[in-house]
Amino acid sequence: MTFSLETVNQLVQHYFTALDGHTPIQPIAALAPALTMAEGYQVQAAIVAELQQRGLTIAGKKAAAVSATAQAKMKINEPIYGHLFDAYRVDNGATLAAGRLIQPYLECELAFVLGRPLAGPQATVADVLAATEAVVAAYDIIDFRTEGWQPGLAEALCTNVYAVHFMLGDQPGNPTRLDLAQLNITLHKNGAPVTTASAGTIMGHPARSIAWMANKLAEHGRRFEAGEVALTGAITSPHPLAPGDQFEAVFEGLGRLVVKFE
Repeated sequence: MTFSLETVNQLVQHYFTALDGHTPIQPIAALAPALTMAEGYQVQAAIVAELQQRGLTIAGKKAAAVSATAQAKMKINEPIYGHLFDAYRVDNGATLAAGRLIQPYLECELAFVLGRPLAGPQATVADVLAATEAVVAAYDIIDFRTEGWQPGLAEALCTNVYAVHFMLGDQPGNPTRLDLAQLNITLHKNGAPVTTASAGTIMGHPARSIAWMANKLAEHGRRFEAGEVALTGAITSPHPLAPGDQFEAVFEGLGRLVVKFE
C-alpha cells in the first residue's frame, strides 16, 4: 500500500470501525506493513481531528513504550504518545462496561496535571515539575483492537496508542514534595495482590516521560496546554480485565484508585 492521503483515510476509517462497532479489526501492519513513525503520527492526527469533529475535547496526552523492553518489542528506539479525551475520563470508583471493549487491559500510571503550558524542544524534568500543578494516581484503561494483537508501531500509532478510558485519583500531591522516582504502587485484582512497582521504572524518573512528550510534541508544532493531563506511561504491566473484575491500587502518598467492570 502506497502511503497517501487515501491511505490515511482508509486507516482512519479502519480505526473507527473498531471504535464504533466494538469489533476487532484486521491488523494495521497487514494494511500498511512499511508504515513509518512519521506516517503513523499523521494517521493519529487525522483520528484526533475526527474525534474533535465529533465534539470531543483533548484532555491531555499519554506516553507509551517508555521502557527499553517495550521499545524492543515494537522495533523503535524512543517512546511514543497518544491523546486523551474528556469524554473518556472517569471518576475514582466508577463502574465501566467491559463488554463494550474488545481486548481491554488496565495499567497503573501517574498523571501530571499541568498548571501552565509546557513546550519543547528542550523541556527538562525541572521544567515539567515547575509547570505541574499536581501529581495524581491514574489508571490507563487501554483496548487492543486488532485481531491476533501483537505489539507494533503501526498498531499503536494508528489506534491512538490504544487509548480508551483514563481515571484520575482525588488526592493531589505536590510534585516537588513527593519522591516521585521512589513512589511505590501496589495493585490488587479481585482482592488479590497482582503486582508492586515503583514509578522510577519510567525512565528513571516519571517526569522524564513528560519532558520527552513535550519535546516530541514540539517536533509536531504542538505543546501541552494549561489544564491538560499528562500520563507517564505504564508503571505496572498491562493486566487483562473482564466483566465482574475489580481493581484497587494503592499509590504511595496519593491514595487509592478503584474501578469495577460489568
